[in-house]
Amino acid sequence: MNDSHESRESSASHTEQSESHERKPARRLTERLFENRNLGLLWFGQTISIAGDSVYEKALLWLMLDLTGSSGITGIVALSAYLPSLVVGLWAGVIVDRIDRRTVMIVADAARAVLVLTIPFLHAFHLLSPAVLFGITFLVASGATFFNPARDSLVPSLVKDRVRLLKANAIIQSSWMFALFLGPAVALAFLQGLNVSAVELFYIDAATFAMSLVAILGISVARSGNTPVTGHPPIMKELVEGLRTAANDVRVRWLLIITAVNNLFIMGPASIGMAVFVRTVLDQGLGSLMLIEAMYAIGMITGTLLLPIWRRYFNNGRILLIGMVLDGLTFIPLFWVDTLLGTCVTIIIHSMAIPLLVVARPSIVQEIVPSRMQGRIFSMIGVTVVGFTALSTGLTGAVAEFVSMPVVYGVIGIGAALCGIWGFTVQPLRET
Repeated sequence: MNDSHESRESSASHTEQSESHERKPARRLTERLFENRNLGLLWFGQTISIAGDSVYEKALLWLMLDLTGSSGITGIVALSAYLPSLVVGLWAGVIVDRIDRRTVMIVADAARAVLVLTIPFLHAFHLLSPAVLFGITFLVASGATFFNPARDSLVPSLVKDRVRLLKANAIIQSSWMFALFLGPAVALAFLQGLNVSAVELFYIDAATFAMSLVAILGISVARSGNTPVTGHPPIMKELVEGLRTAANDVRVRWLLIITAVNNLFIMGPASIGMAVFVRTVLDQGLGSLMLIEAMYAIGMITGTLLLPIWRRYFNNGRILLIGMVLDGLTFIPLFWVDTLLGTCVTIIIHSMAIPLLVVARPSIVQEIVPSRMQGRIFSMIGVTVVGFTALSTGLTGAVAEFVSMPVVYGVIGIGAALCGIWGFTVQPLRET
């Protein structure tokens, strides 16, 4: 009997070892690519969700043009995507610091999935109007206003130590770079291959939020970066505390200032400015604009892969400021370029600098701001980016009525580069 028992134990042990051995290659691959399973799940959910967002944005604009035939009304509805960050962004940071961050992300994804599903439903019953779409778009964007600071604040609890933060942020930020390929490709396949209507594309976006939700549910962490407690002080007091922290910490203060000025120079010309450039300088159509957008993805993915080399020689503060300088300088060649090929090459080189900004910035906050305060600081950065992006977009559209885009790119390239040089004069930020 003992022999039989030992034999069964030996067999069970052998089976466990065999199963463990079979799992090891997959586990090693996950750790090599994503540091750990949790980070891999977050990356997967973000990639799918952001790809769905790219489909949602295009389908929304197309649907509004079908409903109204007015580009002005369509622009007003599109503007509603900026408003939540400006209206409730700072309050969202307080909520993120009060509640378990993984829970915030789950609720945000569930709400957005339901909201997006209401669009084809209301359309089927002829209840969809510009006002209704404005409200739905505002609420969907509100979900992102809560989700994004919760995600960035969660990342430190998914890695073993602070040394791996830059790699973790690079992984998470790469998700939207891959999504630039995935979203349009999926939409094109459904529209042309399966003859799906623009309205039915909203089902795809809702499904991507559901997939992101499932991925986040699979994340298992002992803590989500903060420690929710009862008996919170008044929400206004916590908001003031966050603002005071940003004002008193010279590194955070200058990070917000430099981010604001840099976005004022860069974001409008990078978005609406490129559409004008393609039409007026290159004399090309929408297909060429989409091709140039794909070049952004190629450059950013390449730049992300090169980040470990930068990290060997520079700290996060210097990486951020070098990124700002390069972000500006690499726009200047558009002053002379007048061919599609030249534009594509310029954009690939330009976008290689973008990961230096979008990866180093959250890494700095995660390293210098206490965990319980990170949601509020990330929300302030979000408000700064969105607010100055909206302002930059409006200014670029107005300026382009009177000044040619090559001249605009030459001026903003110099201005954006000077932002980075200006930042180098701030020692606490430079040495972060």
